Amino acid sequence: MFPCLETARLTIGFNAWSPKHKRAELGYELQPWHWRKGYAAEAASSVIAYGFEVLDLNRIGAVVFTANEASAGLLAKLGFKQEGLLRGYMVQGGVSYDTNVYSILKPSGKG
Repeated sequence: MFPCLETARLTIGFNAWSPKHKRAELGYELQPWHWRKGYAAEAASSVIAYGFEVLDLNRIGAVVFTANEASAGLLAKLGFKQEGLLRGYMVQGGVSYDTNVYSILKPSGKG
């Protein structure tokens, strides 16, 4: 069980939810002092299950800065597959960055 959100400072949920196309993008942010403690994996697993089971999503995507190896590892652990590179996709501090795009599909036989 992860601690209360006020303590963990974890934000997680779906962005760009499209009920019509049965897809959404997973987004999360965790303060550095809580990294590598399993909070993001536990919370993301629950959000992904909710997306497939309750929202009836077929696809959940995620976009990660290319240098963010920890986030890429988390997504791989959760079953996401890397699909490609989005050049100049995100701007932070006035600088454009490339990102990798990942996705996980609803398991076969569940919809």
